[in-house]
Amino acid sequence: MVALASPCVETAATRRRGLGWTGGAAAVLVVGLGLRLMLGGIGVGDRSAVVMVTLLTLGAWLAARLVGGPRSAFAVSLGLMALFDVAALPERGAPEYDGMEGWYRTDQVVSAQVAVPNAAAPSLTLLVQPVFAGAQPSFGLAADVNGVPLSWTCPFERDIQRLALPIPREALGSASSIDVRLHLTGSPSRETDYLILYTSSRRAGPLLSLASAPVPGEAVTRCSAQ
Repeated sequence: MVALASPCVETAATRRRGLGWTGGAAAVLVVGLGLRLMLGGIGVGDRSAVVMVTLLTLGAWLAARLVGGPRSAFAVSLGLMALFDVAALPERGAPEYDGMEGWYRTDQVVSAQVAVPNAAAPSLTLLVQPVFAGAQPSFGLAADVNGVPLSWTCPFERDIQRLALPIPREALGSASSIDVRLHLTGSPSRETDYLILYTSSRRAGPLLSLASAPVPGEAVTRCSAQ
């Protein structure tokens, strides 16, 4: 006697396999989008890319599901998400900044909260490019660090500079992070004397940090406190 498989049993098994492949495709989509946000940040362009790839992947999954079945749809979803995440990897040798902001008024303030390193004399670093018409710019730099007013004199040059602004240890207190409100002093001008501040969408703001020592091989312009 030969036992024949019930059509109902075969249909149920096929349906379970289909649900498994569908669940796998959904997991691939969620994990892939999470990796994309981790690699590329949460800027406006990154969020738009996530929405676009979500719609593209869902459309491709549906087309593959109708033509080739759930297994093919899973493979298509996996391939699209892999390409999307690989494209978000940073280029080798790419600059750390992807934007810039003009600083030409004394009432323009850059606010940030930075972590405090374990160092006796940390410095606030930022990436800038001074623009000025005369021998020296008509502006300077100042900040309120945890409510303490500080100002610096910097040897500005007409090139991209990473400034190191020394912060007295007493201005840091015992907190693990500090609030910084950085602004220009003097007489900046929108036409001739201003400061370009380089920003990063990955860090959602300027390239501003509190460092204990410069990175080896990194050119740093040291400013002096007034």
